[in-house]
This record gives sequence, C-alpha cells and structure tokens, in this order.
Amino acid sequence: MRFVIATQHFAGLGFALRLLDEGHEVVVAPVGITDRRTCASYDLIGNGLVEKRSLADVMGDRAGYRDAIWIWDENHSVEENERLRAEGYRVFGGGRYPDTMEHDRAACLDFVAKYGLLPPPSEAFSNPDEALRFLESHPDRSYVCKPDHGETYETFLPQSDRPEEANLELQGHLRSMKSDSPFVLQERKDGIEANLEVWLVKGEPRFAFATLEAKRKLNGDLGDFAACAFDFAFVVPLESEIVKQTVGRLFPAYREMKYTGFADANFIAARDGVWFLEKCERFGYNAHPNLFWTLNRDPLAKVFDTMLDESFAPNFAPGFGASISMYQDHRTPGSVIQYPDTVAKDVYLYDAQRADGQLMTCGYYDDVLVATGYGYTIPTAWEKAVEVARAVKFPGRSFRTDGAGVDYPSSPLRRYEALQAMGWL
Repeated sequence: MRFVIATQHFAGLGFALRLLDEGHEVVVAPVGITDRRTCASYDLIGNGLVEKRSLADVMGDRAGYRDAIWIWDENHSVEENERLRAEGYRVFGGGRYPDTMEHDRAACLDFVAKYGLLPPPSEAFSNPDEALRFLESHPDRSYVCKPDHGETYETFLPQSDRPEEANLELQGHLRSMKSDSPFVLQERKDGIEANLEVWLVKGEPRFAFATLEAKRKLNGDLGDFAACAFDFAFVVPLESEIVKQTVGRLFPAYREMKYTGFADANFIAARDGVWFLEKCERFGYNAHPNLFWTLNRDPLAKVFDTMLDESFAPNFAPGFGASISMYQDHRTPGSVIQYPDTVAKDVYLYDAQRADGQLMTCGYYDDVLVATGYGYTIPTAWEKAVEVARAVKFPGRSFRTDGAGVDYPSSPLRRYEALQAMGWL
C-alpha cells in the first residue's frame, strides 16, 4: 500500500516509520514553517528515516498518488485536504470540520450547545484590566484563563485549591499579561476531567476509547504545561454512560454529516452535571500513539484502509495503554538517541533524524519521543512504560515517573476510580 502523510510539525513521523516497518511505501509531506529561528532544526526532522517531499510538491503531482491513502496529522492545510476529498482521493483525518472545532472556539461552543453540551460559565475579555475588575467583584470564585484564539499552552490554571487564593493568583497573572489578545475567564469546576473519542464511519459509531492525561511536565503536577506529559488509554463500550453523556449527544449531527473520522470531547464529570471543555478532533496527539502502540491488535495500515472503505471493525485489547512524553529541558540538535531493539516497538519518535549511522535529535521539539507500555491495570501499564523510558538514553532526557501515583490533583488512577464509582464506565 502507499501512504502520504501530510504534516505541519511532524507529529505523524512515528506512524510513517511504523508503516514503513510493515512494508508499505510512505512519503512524508511537510507544510513547512516561516520562523527562521527554527527552520534549520525543522528541516532535519525525518532525514535519513523517511522520504520527504513538500506538501505543495506532492499536491502538484497528486495524480501520481491517486492510489495512496492521504493521512493528515493534526489540523492544517484545510484547502488542500478538502480539494483531495472533492477529487475523490482517500483522505484520513483533517478537513474543515475538525479544524473549525479545534481552532474556532465560538463555532465549537455553538455546535455542541445545540445538543446540550455546555461549558462552565465564562466571560470574554479583550484586555486584562476588564478581567481584573471582574475578578475583584467575584472574590470567592476560581477561574481559568484561556485564549479565545491561539494555542492551548497559553492557558493559565491557578495552582491554589482554595477559590479565594486562586482568584488572587489569577489577578497576579493578569497584571503580568502584555498581550491584548482576547481571552476568556472560565469558572473552575470541581470534578473529574477526562477525554472521550468515538470513531465513526459515515456517521455511524464503531469504536470508543477514553484517555486520562496529565499536562504538567514535572512530578507532582509541577512545572510548565506540556501538550501531554503522560496519559492512559482504555477502550469503553459505545453504550457506556461516558459516551452517552458526552460525544453520544452529538451522534445526530455526525449522522447528518455522514462523518468519517474522530469525534472527541474533553469534559468534566461533576456532581452538578457534565461540563464541556474543548474538542481536539485531530490525528497524532499522544492518545493515538498510545492507542496504536499498546492496545491495537491489527496492522496499522489495515486500520487506515478499513476506516476509509467502511469495513472497519475494532480490534483493540482490554486493559490500559500508558504513554510518557520524553523531552529535553534545553532542546539540542545532534544529541544521540539510543535504545535497545527490545523496546523499539514501544517507542514513538517525534524529533528525530538518522545521521552518520546514528539516531539523533533535531532540536525542533522539546519532546523527543513517546515511550509506551501495556498493562491490565493502570499501575502495571505505567510500570511497563517507565521500563521503556528508562531504556531510552539521550542527553538531558526528562520525563515524569509518577503516573500511577495518587498524591497529586490530576492522578489518573484516582480519576479512573471516580469514573467507575459514578457509573460512567
């Protein structure tokens, strides 16, 4: 089989390498970037590992890839994606709908509200001074500051648990803000945060899995936010409460669209209801390497092929997959990455090239790779993932080691126990 992986930041590099290992022909088609400070590192990613051609070149020569499956990692290059679909090419991921859900918060909230999914109460602001006056008038409430447009890593979550202290903490953050970009203050809800993803073919649900992730880089939920420091993935029945109360409410819309792809919701399950947070219906974030490297029992190419020819039947293991993001505190090109062949199948590469016969970093990402592990319980899955991570060596390697811990606020083990107790699973 032939594959083209359209990429903006090489999140799909690991999938390209697995497809090559399965014996398929793969071209990675980067969009390219304009930031001259990072172009040199960006251009290194995948060198010596995969064939690379720019997306513009591949689009210009797309007639030669008529028989290929085009995979979009992340949501980008919407016009190219939609053009391929209109011309009858087989395209997996991406497109206007998921791009809108991820990047246009107002449109996303309007969409889910029609089906009864509502976010926590929030107020929109165009500058910090307005928001400060609002916080001062509500001193006993805790809020999260989120960008109205932009990247999720710009979110500010107070570390204080007491609402009054968290309010003052956020006030201090607002006074330090230099940007006039619009943002929202969203009321902080006490509950269990989780992610649910349903796969649909022509609008009909075929498979669902949930993830519990931690975003802060350091043990104990300390340090900066990462896209995902680690997560746990597990299959859930389509008839379960976690599906019915979240993505399941949107099934009529997906049937009307005849949508093939991922339907996602990040939410808080609380005693006062379900609170919708966001949709990230993109392919290639941590949950997918986790799912495919630990729970999937079919060849990777078969999953893509059957999703597009409408014959997809899920074949995923029970139990838990664990993933750990491994990163450099100070990203550096040319650092040697080493690990034994015994763990190669459990490693998903992001920031990598092959040069002079060695695997090396490129210095574009902080994250170098993801280590994964399977287990029948959350603790045993974590033990396996940590075993893999410890076998991987590169200068400045960093990763969390407390994924199965229970002594920090976002403990996945405690959150899983809570979801079970609430009857959601």
